[in-house]
Amino acid sequence: MRRPPHPKIIARQTHQAGLVIAAVALEFGVAEPDFIDPPKATPHLRFARQIAMYLINTVYELNPSHIARIFSKDRSTVTHAFKVIEESREDPVLDMKIIHLENFLRQAPKTVPLKAEAA
Repeated sequence: MRRPPHPKIIARQTHQAGLVIAAVALEFGVAEPDFIDPPKATPHLRFARQIAMYLINTVYELNPSHIARIFSKDRSTVTHAFKVIEESREDPVLDMKIIHLENFLRQAPKTVPLKAEAA
């Protein structure tokens, strides 16, 4: 039986997912809360969420099961998102946006300080 992830790992993964969601929300003009709990998932919102899932996997190497928990989705939904974005990267404009987002996220801080450490 697998042990649950350490709380520090969960905090780091949550921080990383939050960075991705914020960056994709800004780039694609979508409200951050709508990524997790959308009032109504439009095609534009679904595509932006798929990009966020893809980036969390490619930049931070979180596996589909972790990403599914973050977005309250099924693992198969996440793997489908990966395929959709890989195929969509044939569009040079979208590919350039994703490259810029990947570069931006790779330069972001890798860890999140704990509250006791921040003081």
